Amino acid sequence: MENEKVEEPVLHYTHEADVFRTRVFGIQDGLIGVGAIALGAAGYSQDPLLVLVTGLIATIAQAFSMGIGEYISTRVRNQIIENEIQKERYEIEKYPEKEKEELKQFYLSKGLPEKEAEEIAERLMKNKDIVLHEMMIHELKLFPEEFEKPLKLGFIMALYLIIGGLIPLVPFILSLFVKIPFMFSIISSILLVLLTLGVFGSMTSKYTGLSKFRGAFEQIGTGLLALVGSYIGGAIIGYFLPIHVAI
Repeated sequence: MENEKVEEPVLHYTHEADVFRTRVFGIQDGLIGVGAIALGAAGYSQDPLLVLVTGLIATIAQAFSMGIGEYISTRVRNQIIENEIQKERYEIEKYPEKEKEELKQFYLSKGLPEKEAEEIAERLMKNKDIVLHEMMIHELKLFPEEFEKPLKLGFIMALYLIIGGLIPLVPFILSLFVKIPFMFSIISSILLVLLTLGVFGSMTSKYTGLSKFRGAFEQIGTGLLALVGSYIGGAIIGYFLPIHVAI
């Protein structure tokens, strides 16, 4: 018997979309958001302690704000979806003939003969839960089973933001215990952020369909722009408003 090549099945990841989006948003906001703030502080001051404190405050503040924001936005979205489902359930209960006709039209639009579409609609109307499911898919375009719980997403957002926010601060933390040139800490911080973004970007290709190189390149490019721009901005502010003047 000849060996036949076995093709691997195509995998779909739509059921992971909510969690994946939240992880990406959290880690990026930590790496780029907190990293940009820390490097802006580094451009303003040559004091690693000031950079570290600024970065930690930014990490804590953003973890709370983004985590709570994710919880609220997801909760509101779920409430909207649930409200639409309740409306549809009411229509099925009060106007069954109208819903039956809508079902029939769905199947006619898919190319089924009228008699067959009529029979399927008639059969489905005997189970209101199935009718509701069909209406959610065809009329409302809703798939609530793919959506995660608000509290879970809020926690994931905060957790990944903290992880991402601490990474650019590592060189400045070390500089408090080991004598490291300040510019070396800055460069190390940028490289750590870019490396993490590159790894994370290549991992996202599993979901986005992009090549690993392109996924990494897009993450690194946007991150580098934000980090360098923030450092330059901080340096400009430091030139015109040095610390002794600000104080």
